[in-house]
Order: sequence, then C-alpha cells, then structure tokens
Amino acid sequence: MNDFTGKTVLVTGATGALGAELCAKFAAAGANTVVAGRTGFEELAAALDGPALGVRLDVTSESDWAEAITRAQDRFGPVDVLVNNAAHLRTGTTEGIPLDDFRQVLDVNLTGALLGIRAVAPSMRLAGGGSIVNVNSIAGLAAAPGLVAYSSSKWALRGLLRAAAVELAGDGIRVNAVHSGIIETPLAYGPDGEELVPVGDFPIPRRADVAEIADFVLFAASDRARFATGSEFVADGGFLLGPAA
Repeated sequence: MNDFTGKTVLVTGATGALGAELCAKFAAAGANTVVAGRTGFEELAAALDGPALGVRLDVTSESDWAEAITRAQDRFGPVDVLVNNAAHLRTGTTEGIPLDDFRQVLDVNLTGALLGIRAVAPSMRLAGGGSIVNVNSIAGLAAAPGLVAYSSSKWALRGLLRAAAVELAGDGIRVNAVHSGIIETPLAYGPDGEELVPVGDFPIPRRADVAEIADFVLFAASDRARFATGSEFVADGGFLLGPAA
C-alpha cells in the first residue's frame, strides 16, 4: 500500500476528473494534500478526508506558483511530492491549427510543468528530497493525428522529464512520468461529443477509469518507486500494441 503519512503533496489541475481522484487517493493515504486549480479548489479541499489546503494556481503563472508553494510550506512544511497533472487540449492538424491554440497548449502542458518543477525544487531540498510525477499521455509516445499541439507538448514533456531527472538527482529529487491511455474524461471527446480516439478494437477495449491511472501515479510518487527516476510508466490498456488479434 502507498503510504504518504505526513508528506505534503501538491496536485495541479486538481479539480478535473483525474485531479480530484488523485487528491482523494493521496488524502486517503495520509498526505497533507494541496489542491491546486483555477476554480473549485477550496470546495474540493474541504471535502477531502484529511489535512488539505486549496490554492488558486494558473500553472502558466510564475507568481501563482510562488504563492502556492509559500502557502503550502506555511501550512504543512516543505513539499514532498508534486504531481504535474494540469493539461489543456485543442484539436487541429499541423496545417490547420490556429497558432494561438498551439501556443496555449504548450504553455499549459509544457511550460506549466517547467514552472512547477522550478518552483517546488527549493522546497524539496529543504525536505531532503522529493518526488515529481508528470502526468503524460500515449500522445507523447505515438503519432496523434489531429492533435498536433497536444502531442507536441507531450513529446516535449518527455525531454523535460529527462533533463530534470538528471539535474535534480543530486538533491534526492526523483522525476518520473505516467503515460496514460485514453481516460474516460471530457478530454476523450471532441467539441461535438465525438470520440477522439476509438478504443473498441484494442487489447483492453475501453477507456481507463480515472482511479486506474491515479493508482499508477501514486505508485510513481511513492517510496515504493524509490529506485526509479527519469522513468516512464505506461498504463494504456495495450493501446500502443495495436488492435487485438
């Protein structure tokens, strides 16, 4: 069982489907849970079973990050775990996507993670180390036609993972990633409700429940994964294998 008793865990994108599940699981495992989001964060923090703090966080804002870390430290002490879960998606092809949409997706998915790692590293040094988990995607492992911005951001996030893992290793800070398959959340559907990526022909022919992906994230964040850094865990129901025979 993952045990986070006494550890301070900050989750970004905390009020989305996966983020809320992560917060609930960390709280149940004994963590001091910092619920970071743009809306609804105070309500979610109040509903958790355990010590929790809601903080407003736009992951693209350096000042928001500084304030979030300061508030977390003031309440609970140094941050032990950061989960970079916030994500943004815009559909569009290489030739067709508006440039503003492309930049916005990269700003949230890539720059947001960079700012989070920068902001939390000094706090983790105070704790003698820590664990950072980037929630990535199979769109960062394979081609994703029609999702050029999202896929580009997730491929780039893999480079950030490796650089940060090497640079922070001397401080006892591990940096890992969980590549999720298609999760049953609003991000799995287009603006008209269409299924963005059909899954019916694949080895496990369904979308993942948020709890299944959250379990992988908790493992990667925990001391049970203490020998892993720069690692990428894949939970995709066999999607990358291709259609079942």
